[in-house]
This record gives sequence, structure tokens and C-alpha cells, in this order.
Amino acid sequence: MPTVWSRCQPLPLEAPRDEAGLVEPERAPSYECDGCGERVPGHPAGAGLFIWTRGDEVRYEEPPLCEGCAERLGLLGELHFAHLEDDEG
Repeated sequence: MPTVWSRCQPLPLEAPRDEAGLVEPERAPSYECDGCGERVPGHPAGAGLFIWTRGDEVRYEEPPLCEGCAERLGLLGELHFAHLEDDEG
């Protein structure tokens, strides 16, 4: 059985708050989109998927994507597979 590695970290469900219950801007959840490199507040709209092997190890990485990059990547995948189906007849 191959070893599986994942660099995915669970995202906090709620932003840290101060004593008054307000979200602390410097501690609010944010991420860097792997597609465009922008720092985006909130939670990712989607994730990519990289899978690679080295010997018996299988590694998975699910980099976060902003809404625009997630949409573009999803449409690109749809177009690619539609093109493959057309080629097969």
C-alpha cells in the first residue's frame, strides 16, 4: 500500500473575534490563490488537485483557488473533456 501525503490544512470555520465580538482584521481568515497569487479574504471558492508519485509514495496537494480562478479552471476542464469525447466519436 503506498504512503499518502496531503498538505491540506483544515480552514477555521469562524474568524477570531475580539472581546466586543468583532472580527479582528489582521486575524481574519484569508488565503493566497494558487492560480493568480492574490491574497483573498475569507475561504477558498475551490481547490485544484495535484497528484504525483515518488516510488511507492502518492502525494496529493489541493491548493486553494479564488472564485475567478476556480471558475476558469472548472470551465477549462469541461472544455478539455468535451473535446476528448468529440475525438472518440
